[in-house]
Amino acid sequence: MADITAIRHRIKSINDTHQITKAMELISVSKMRKMMNKQAYSSLYFDSVRYTVKDILRHSPDVRNKYTMRRSGGRAAYVVIAGDKGLAGSFNNNILNLAWKHMQDYPVHYVITIGQMARAFFESKKQPVDLEFTHAVTNPTLHDARGIVRDILDLYDKNLMDEVFVVFTHMHSSSNYAPEIVKLLPIEEQDIRAEVNTTYSGDIYYDPSPREVLDVLVPQYLIGMIYTTLIHSASSEHAARMVAMTSANKNAEKMLETLNLEYNRLRQGAITSELLDLTSGKFFYESTVRRGHKKE
Repeated sequence: MADITAIRHRIKSINDTHQITKAMELISVSKMRKMMNKQAYSSLYFDSVRYTVKDILRHSPDVRNKYTMRRSGGRAAYVVIAGDKGLAGSFNNNILNLAWKHMQDYPVHYVITIGQMARAFFESKKQPVDLEFTHAVTNPTLHDARGIVRDILDLYDKNLMDEVFVVFTHMHSSSNYAPEIVKLLPIEEQDIRAEVNTTYSGDIYYDPSPREVLDVLVPQYLIGMIYTTLIHSASSEHAARMVAMTSANKNAEKMLETLNLEYNRLRQGAITSELLDLTSGKFFYESTVRRGHKKE
């Protein structure tokens, strides 16, 4: 009976955990779809901004901005985007290990973390964190992106860094996401991913001039880049957590199936043992009665 009690408690414990992981899976699916919708809506504008900036840099080589000019110092700053919590498989480890590996090739001067897991990782590596944004990945907004860009440009304008890299997880689809590193500053034509396909083949004129248009678009481009990486990272985290919780649910169901079979086997054995005891007791009682009648 002790084994049956232990198994019953084990089944209850797994059932309780299974309910939690199932709820987390459904929440992750909902949040992932929400982030993907935000990305689809925002890309209509920011893809056009990227395309325009790339077009100006390609066809107007004499037009330059202080954020498009290379610097020779090689001092690198990293914006590392991870999650605020775990339970997402290898999502956080993949992005943080990629960032750390890339940092070994550059003289790091500034580390900017977005997400509590990123901050904890660099603290464990004894790497100082210069700026920290803890909740921007939970529900990314343009306000968050503007604040991050403002702080980065403040350091860049003070000539405290020469290059800025963003390390994030690019979500290609709900089942395909991978860590990536993109260069944020300086802005160079070959680094811009312009996803707008245009069929226009004529000349494009910028009013009042390409230089003034570029000056207006560069801040929007940077905000769009940060916002897009935040959205991709949030979507990827929810997708990774959904996969992890799905796997946990399947494992829980297998364990429950095995435990229920074992519980039913032990319970049947206990019932059979009780029936045997009752039958043996009845047989002993009838034998005793018969012997008593014979003596009389």
